Amino acid sequence: MSQWKIISQKSAFKAKLFDVKKIVFRNNSGREKVHYIAERDSIVVVFPLTDSYEIYLISEYRYMLKKTVLEAVAGHIDGKETSIAAAKRELKEEAGISAHQLEEIARVEMSGSVFKSKSYLFLAKGLEIGDNNLEDDEEIVLVKMPLSEAVEKVMSGEINHSTSMIGILMLDKLRKEKKL
Repeated sequence: MSQWKIISQKSAFKAKLFDVKKIVFRNNSGREKVHYIAERDSIVVVFPLTDSYEIYLISEYRYMLKKTVLEAVAGHIDGKETSIAAAKRELKEEAGISAHQLEEIARVEMSGSVFKSKSYLFLAKGLEIGDNNLEDDEEIVLVKMPLSEAVEKVMSGEINHSTSMIGILMLDKLRKEKKL
């Protein structure tokens, strides 16, 4: 399949965390279509894992869901910051954890149709626990549990944040294959 040709593209709405763009394109048959996409900065998602296969997750109230959820440490990549620098920063800010080793385990596209954002998933090892540095509007509780329990929570639907699910299941597979 060939690519569609973009005729015009402009911002329809801009907010702090995302930009909605109106795109007019011509498809392969020559027909013009209008499409809207939401773009946001790439993010990092970090999975701190101990040598005894315990994982640190965070518990945080999410207004959109109207409930407190259990998920991995995550945050935006700021400006020209590298993904690994953002992973280190977010891990320290949200969880108070420093990691001697950070390894990218996956890159995830959030959507192929209407939402453009990439997530970089990192395994964090060699952990040192300290104090977090939360933003004024953050209320986060650090939760430590066996990786096997986190997998059970994914499978039961208790953990249903997409990139958290992906990372937890990937780590479980790597553990079973003795690749951690």
